[in-house]
Amino acid sequence: MKKNIKKALAGALSMTAVVAQPATALAAEAPAAVAALESREEESFDTVQNVQGEFHFHQDKLTPADEVFSLFGTVATAACAKPGFAMDEVSKEDYYVNVKGTIKKAYSLSLDQVKARDAKQEPLKCSCAGGMALATAQVTGVPVSSVLEMADLEEGTNTITFKSADGYGLALPLQYVLDKEALLVYKIADTELDAENGGYLQVWMPDTVAKYFTRQVTEIELSKSEEEPEVIQPENTYQVSILNRFNDSFKVGDQIGFEGYADDFNTEITAVEFSLDGGETWTSYETANTTSRLWVYWHFDYTAEKAGTYRLDVRARAADGTVSPLASSVVFTVE
Repeated sequence: MKKNIKKALAGALSMTAVVAQPATALAAEAPAAVAALESREEESFDTVQNVQGEFHFHQDKLTPADEVFSLFGTVATAACAKPGFAMDEVSKEDYYVNVKGTIKKAYSLSLDQVKARDAKQEPLKCSCAGGMALATAQVTGVPVSSVLEMADLEEGTNTITFKSADGYGLALPLQYVLDKEALLVYKIADTELDAENGGYLQVWMPDTVAKYFTRQVTEIELSKSEEEPEVIQPENTYQVSILNRFNDSFKVGDQIGFEGYADDFNTEITAVEFSLDGGETWTSYETANTTSRLWVYWHFDYTAEKAGTYRLDVRARAADGTVSPLASSVVFTVE
């Protein structure tokens, strides 16, 4: 039989930090969760070599809109794009995006005019540069390329900066933004954005850290740079988490379900690996045909064969052959 599992998502352990949903609990609980694991490092656990189980994965697991908003409102305030609070009192009717810089003629688009252009809906990943938070959301927005169709660019224009009303913005190579098919997002899941949850328009780009996900975009500036700006890369790439935390013990014969996610920013995950003997042996399960644009959400079902206290370690393997430098772990007891 399969035992019902209680998941404490806020207590999930990742490769580089405690990364889980909801993000609002992230910063406060991360040190405690890591400390709890470290305090058990010296304990002796029962072991199973070459652990076997049932494994499957997918990439269509989405973060609910309210948890994405929590991400932007808490962790993101310190680690990702600034909130742009200066726009809090601007209504949708008064909201405009100004396109200017090295173009023949500047122009402005209202929020309704932006939305009237060809919209695109797709799942995209948001990754903080410091490895503090990760989310995959269904977003709706207008391609930046569509907004720039009216721009008559001056020769040599190679840089674009999305700015919020308070002046926040980071320069990016224009061709990079176009190649990545960046979006000006106005809806997450079924929820229209507003000033309280990150602004009426946000920038989202695949394989790009959330420092560039400027919120409440009110200005798009095109410019010429002697050298194209360097794109910031994440400080930590690997993130792999077990989202389960168990308050109760299991019985011999119970099927124990584990789940979590793995991600390596802009590199595809090719396998998720499990160990029940402290990392002496690893059982690898392939994750074929994945994309780096979305996290890999995995499930592993293990049938408890003997009583004892165990620690399941999980790591990921990426397309470049590297494996997670640190495994994510969870302890469980079988009676």
